[in-house]
Amino acid sequence: MSALFAAERSTRRTDDLSARLTPCPAGEHEIAADRLTVSELVGYTVEATDGSVGRVDPVSEETAPEHVVVSTRDVLLSKNVLLPLAAVTGIDEEAQRLHVGHDTERIKGAPRFDRDMRVTDPGFRALIDEHYGLPGTA
Repeated sequence: MSALFAAERSTRRTDDLSARLTPCPAGEHEIAADRLTVSELVGYTVEATDGSVGRVDPVSEETAPEHVVVSTRDVLLSKNVLLPLAAVTGIDEEAQRLHVGHDTERIKGAPRFDRDMRVTDPGFRALIDEHYGLPGTA
């Protein structure tokens, strides 16, 4: 079973989700008693601060527990990017939306994620953390 990403099972948007996350072993996060797995987030629309940027890709199950893969969409091209769950500011289960505290350009401008890449590579993780302005997890 993949590590779990927990979220309050609520239909309201949570503006400060990260303040309610409690770190658990193996990168899990827990809020109250209800939990969402990364696989349950597959297909959710990813909402940046300035609009929709793409969807959570099924390959996310391979990158858990600290990241999801976002399939961005453009007119002609799309690409997959790695998004740290630490960047998630809210989850709307009813609308199946993952709210992120970055704009679309920041997310689309992230280094391309290739399925053959090793998410555990400390250099790649440091690059992702730096891109999103997060403290290093590598």
